[in-house]
Amino acid sequence: MKVSAGPATALARPVLLSGAWNASDSDLADRFEPLYRRALERLPDGDQVFRGIPFHLGSRQLGRRWLLVDRERAIDLRGLGPASHLVIAHFSDSWRHPDGTRPAGMPVGWVMPAGEALARYELVGTDGRIQGLDVRRRFEINDGIIGWGFLPFAAVGHLPDEVVDWRGPHPRQGPGRYAPAGQAGPLTMLPGAWGPAQTGVGDHVPTPDDDITYWLHAIPIDSTTELAELRVSPLGDGRPGTAVVVAGMTLFAGSASPLNTEPRRQILVQGFGEGLPSVDLGIAIASRSLERPLAEPQSETPIGWGRAGRRGSDQPAADQRGSVVDIAVGPDAVVRFGDWEMPAARLDERAISPDGTIEIQPLPPRDIRVEVTVTDGSTGEPTPARVRFVAADGRYLPPLGHREEINPGIFEDSGADLILGGDAYAYVPGVFEIDLPPGAVEIEVVKGFDHRPVRTALVVDAARRRLDIPLERPIDLRPAGWQTADPHVHFISPSTALLQAAAEDVTFVHLLATQWGDQYTTVNDLPWGSSTDPGGRHAVIVGTENRSNMLGHLGLLGARRPVLPMSAGGAPEGRIGGALTELLADWADRCHAEGGLVVAAHFPLPYAEIATDIVTGRIDAVEMQCFAPGLDNPSILEWYRFLNCGYRLPVMGGTDKMSAEVPVGAVRTYAHLDPNAPATFDSWSAAVRAGRTFATSGPVIELTVDGHSPGDVLSLPSTGGHLEVLVRARSAQPLISAVEVVVNGRVVAVEESASSSDDLAVKTLVDIRDGAWIAGRSRSKHQIHSAFNSSMASHTSPVYVEVRDHALCNNEDARIILDIIDGTLGWVRDMAAVDRPHDRARMVTLIEESAAMLKGRLKHRHREGRPK
Repeated sequence: MKVSAGPATALARPVLLSGAWNASDSDLADRFEPLYRRALERLPDGDQVFRGIPFHLGSRQLGRRWLLVDRERAIDLRGLGPASHLVIAHFSDSWRHPDGTRPAGMPVGWVMPAGEALARYELVGTDGRIQGLDVRRRFEINDGIIGWGFLPFAAVGHLPDEVVDWRGPHPRQGPGRYAPAGQAGPLTMLPGAWGPAQTGVGDHVPTPDDDITYWLHAIPIDSTTELAELRVSPLGDGRPGTAVVVAGMTLFAGSASPLNTEPRRQILVQGFGEGLPSVDLGIAIASRSLERPLAEPQSETPIGWGRAGRRGSDQPAADQRGSVVDIAVGPDAVVRFGDWEMPAARLDERAISPDGTIEIQPLPPRDIRVEVTVTDGSTGEPTPARVRFVAADGRYLPPLGHREEINPGIFEDSGADLILGGDAYAYVPGVFEIDLPPGAVEIEVVKGFDHRPVRTALVVDAARRRLDIPLERPIDLRPAGWQTADPHVHFISPSTALLQAAAEDVTFVHLLATQWGDQYTTVNDLPWGSSTDPGGRHAVIVGTENRSNMLGHLGLLGARRPVLPMSAGGAPEGRIGGALTELLADWADRCHAEGGLVVAAHFPLPYAEIATDIVTGRIDAVEMQCFAPGLDNPSILEWYRFLNCGYRLPVMGGTDKMSAEVPVGAVRTYAHLDPNAPATFDSWSAAVRAGRTFATSGPVIELTVDGHSPGDVLSLPSTGGHLEVLVRARSAQPLISAVEVVVNGRVVAVEESASSSDDLAVKTLVDIRDGAWIAGRSRSKHQIHSAFNSSMASHTSPVYVEVRDHALCNNEDARIILDIIDGTLGWVRDMAAVDRPHDRARMVTLIEESAAMLKGRLKHRHREGRPK
C-alpha cells in the first residue's frame, strides 16, 4: 500500500512497542476473517509518518509485529515526558457469527454492529490516576477492511486526503470491481482515470484490493502528570470478529488533537514560486495565480470577452502579486516555505521570512453569503447572464456550484463555466447565491452582444445579503423579426445549453451529435433532447454534424429524423480503417428530405466535396467560425469565390463550441424571420435559406441596397445602373473600427473610426454593369479571446443583382473551384476505401455531374460575351 509520507511534527514522540509484539502476520491471518490474510502483507511497516504523526511500527522481517489484544497487557510509557494526547494506530476484525461466518448477503466491508465495545484502554499516570476508555467499533476503532459509507466517528484513516491535479497526468484506466447483487453500495469500485481526477481529491475507501486501513484515534490525556503505562484488554471474550490489534502509538504534546484540522483557508504567498509549501499536521491543497484586475485604466478592451495574455489551458504561474495557496492545518501544525518554518498560529497575520524573500498574508474567508439577482432593466424580471466576481486581493470568486479552476479540455467541459483569455466566468440563472469575502469585490455581468455589460465594484460587509444588478439592452432587433442562433455547439447537455443560450441571449442553439472515432457524443439526446426554456424564449434543437476528414463537415440542423451514420471514410472522424459508405451529398439529401437545413460547417474545411455540394445546390448556407481582423481569412475569401461564380450562398456564424473556452454564441447568426411567422425552427431556417442573415461576433449590422435587404434579388437592364448602398453597424459597447461596402469581393466604400465606435455607417452609390453581389461588413481591432479567437466583426449575406444578359461568373474563381472538384473526384475514384464497385461508380458520377454543371455555367457566361 502506497503511503504519502509528509514531514513529521516535532511535537510527537513515537512509542517503541517491540517488547509488546505478540503476533505475526500469519497469527493474525489465522484469527481474522480470511480476506485479511493478503491485505496484511500489503500494510506498511517500520518507521512511518501518518498525517504528520510519526510511528514506530513493527517490521514484518522480524516476524511478530503486532500487539494482539487477547488478554490484559501493559505498555510502559515511563520517561517519555508529558503529553496532551496518546495517538493509537489500530484496527479490528470484521464481525462474524460464533462459527466464524458472515451472512451470505453481508460482505466484509459492511461494518456492524456500530458501537460494539471491543476493547478497553486505560491510561495510568505516574500519580496513580487511571483514565479509562471503551474502544467501540466504528467509533474509536473500525474494521480494518471497510466499504464506502462506513468511516468511523472518532478516528481517521492513516492515509490522508490526497490532492489530485485535475490537469493530469492521468493514469491508464484500471479495472473496476463490481460487487454481487445487493452489495453494490459499499463495495463497488468503478473504473476511471480522467474523470476522477476532476474531483481534485483521491478517495482511499474502499480500495480496489480490499486493503486494510490503520485507524488513528487520539486519546486526550486528562492528567497533567506523565504517563506510567497503557493497559489494554479485550471485551469480546475471544468471539470471532472481535479481535483488536494495535500497530503503533505516539505521544503528542500540543494544544489540540493532532488529528483535527481547521477549515480550509487561503493565504497569499509572494516570493515562493509556483510550488506548494509542506505541512506536517494538515495539507497544502492548491496554488493558483491571481486574477488580473477587472478595471484596466485607459484600456479600450471590451468588457466580458477576455483579454490578451494567459489562456485557460496555461498552467497557473505565480506573478509579482503572488499566488493564492489553499491550506487546511491543525492548530499545532508547522508550514514550511522552503527553509522557513511558519507555525500555523501565525497564518492569521502578515509575515516575512528572515531573509526577506517570502511574504505571506491571510486572505479573508468567503463567509458572507449573498443572493444576487440579475434583472432585465426594461422589465425588472430576473434574467440569466454570465458573471465574474473578483476579490480585491485577486481571487476569482465562483458562485455556489461552480469551480474555481475551470477545465478547458475538449470532451471535458461538464459545467456551466467559461474561460476567456484566462478570465473565469460562470453562467448563472437570474437569481443565484455566492459566498464573498468582506471588502471590495469587482463584478462583471455580461449577456451576449446586445445588452450593455456591467462592470462595477462594491464593498461587502456582514450586513450584505442581497445584490441586484440591472442590465440595459440598447439594441433589440427582435421586434423587427430578427432571431439569433448558434448553429454549431457540441458536448454540453441540452439543459446546460439552454442556460448558456439564455445567458448569452441566443434564441436557438443547435446542439450537434457526432462521431469521434470510437466515441459518440449527444447521440442519446437525439430522440428527446430538443427543448425550450420555461419562458419559451430560447430553444435547443438537437441535430448532427456529419463528417468526413477528407470530404468535409456538414451541420444538419432540425431534421425530423437524424441522419446516421454520422461519419464515413475513416479516422479521425470515423473509426480507423472505416470505409467511405456515402458522400456528403447523400447526407444532405436525406436531411432535406426530413425538413432540415444543411450548413457547410466551419466553411470550407475540410475543403473537398463541399465545393461539389455548393455547385449542386445541396448546401443552404456557409458557416463562419471566426473572423480575422482584416476580414481576409480563407473562410471569407473562399465564400467570396463561390459568390463570384453566381452561387447565392447565405452566411451564418457559429462557434463549433467544444470546450469551456468557447462561449455559446461568440460567433452567431441573426436571421430575419417573416414578421407574421412564429419564432420556430421552420421560420428561422426559411429565413436562412432566403439569405436574410448576417453573422457577427459583436456588432449588429444593417445593409440596404436601394431599399432592398440581404437575400433580395434586384434586376437591372442590360445597361446596368447605379444603386445606393447603406451599411450601418451598431454595438452595445464600442467595438467598431470600420464599416465597408463589398461588391464582388472588393471593398468599394469604407467609413473608419479613429477610436472604437458603437455606431458607424457608410453610404455610397455603386455602378453595376454586370451581375453582382453586394454585402456589408464591419471590422474591429478587438477580439474575443476564446479557444477560437475571433475579431469582433460582422458580415451580411449579399443582396444579389441580376443584369440582363450579363450573368455573374468569374473565370478564375470557377477554375479554382473546378480544381477542388477534380481533386475530390480523383480521391473518391482512386484512393478512398469503398466496399462495392457500384457505390464508387455512383459517387464518381455525382461528382462528375457537379463539374459539368459549373463548366456549363462558364460556357453560358462566355456566350454572353463578357468573360471574367
